[in-house]
Amino acid sequence: MPEHAIASLEIPNPFFEGRNRIYVILADPITLIDTGIATDRAYQALVDGIEELGIAIRDIGRVILTHKHIDHIGNAWRIQQESNAEIFIHESEMPSVSDVDPKGQRFRTLVHQRLIEWGAPEEALPKPEENSGLHWELESATPTGLVDGETLEFEDGSLEVLHTPGHTNGSICLKYGRHLLTGDHVLPDISPNVGGGDMRQNGLLRKYLQSLSRIAEMDSEIDEAYPGHGAPFSHFADRCKELIDHHDQRLDKTIEFLRQSGPLSAFEMAKQLFGDMQDFHVVLGCAEAQAHLEFLVEEKQVTCESGRYSVLS
Repeated sequence: MPEHAIASLEIPNPFFEGRNRIYVILADPITLIDTGIATDRAYQALVDGIEELGIAIRDIGRVILTHKHIDHIGNAWRIQQESNAEIFIHESEMPSVSDVDPKGQRFRTLVHQRLIEWGAPEEALPKPEENSGLHWELESATPTGLVDGETLEFEDGSLEVLHTPGHTNGSICLKYGRHLLTGDHVLPDISPNVGGGDMRQNGLLRKYLQSLSRIAEMDSEIDEAYPGHGAPFSHFADRCKELIDHHDQRLDKTIEFLRQSGPLSAFEMAKQLFGDMQDFHVVLGCAEAQAHLEFLVEEKQVTCESGRYSVLS
C-alpha cells in the first residue's frame, strides 16, 4: 500500500516517562495518534506542532488513542470540539473518553483501596494534600470503539488495529505499511509498568507477555517502531525479547525473595524489588509486584493467604 509521511511531535509531560510522542499521518483523512496530557501547556504545544506541519487542529479528521492514560487521551476532547474529528479507542476503554474524571476522585479512591489490599501501611498511603493539584483540563467526548484486526482506511491505504493488552487492558498497536505505532506497549528505553496502569484488571502480566510475543513475530514485516515515549527505533523484535527477559528475571527474583523471607505482602515484595519508594512510585511498585505475584499464583508456583504470598513447596 502507499505510505504517507508520519510526522512526530514531542509534547511536554510532567511525569517521569518524559515527553509524549504524538504522530500525525499526513494522509486523507489526517490522522492523529494520541494527543498528550490534559493541560493547557501540552495542548498549546500540540497546536504549535500541528501548525508547523502546515495544517491546523480543524484539519484533523480522526484521532486514534493507543490506550486510556491521561497523557495519551488528554486533549482528544478539545480536538473533537475544534474539528469534529472522530475519536477511536479500543472498545474496552471507551468510558475513559466518554465519562471522564477531571478531578481524579474515582482514581484516588481506587488507589487507596488497592494499596490497602496490597498491605501498604498507613504512612505509605497518599495524603489528600499530596493530590490537591490533581486536576486536568478534561471534558467528556464521543468515542468510537475499536477491535483487534479492524482496519481504518485512508484514501489509498489503511491502518491495522492490533489489540495488545498488558500496560492497560485495552492497549493497541497500529500497523501502517512497514511501520508499527506501539503506544506504551513497547518503549525503547524503559519498561512500561504492568499492573499500575489498569488497577481494575487481573492477569495483565500474562496478557503483556503474550502480546509482546505476538508482535515480535511480525519483525520481518516492520522496518521501524514509533513509541509513545522516546525516539522511533528499528529491530523492535529484539526490544520485545528484552522486555520478556526482563519480566522473566523479575519473576525469578520474586520467587527468590519469597524463599529468603517467607510470606510477603505485595507492598513488602515491592520494597524487596524496588527499595524505598516515594510518592506515586509506591503505587506503581506495589502494582507491578502484585502483577508478578498474581502470575506466579496462576502458575501454581506461589500461594496466597490473607494477602500474603508464599512459595509452594
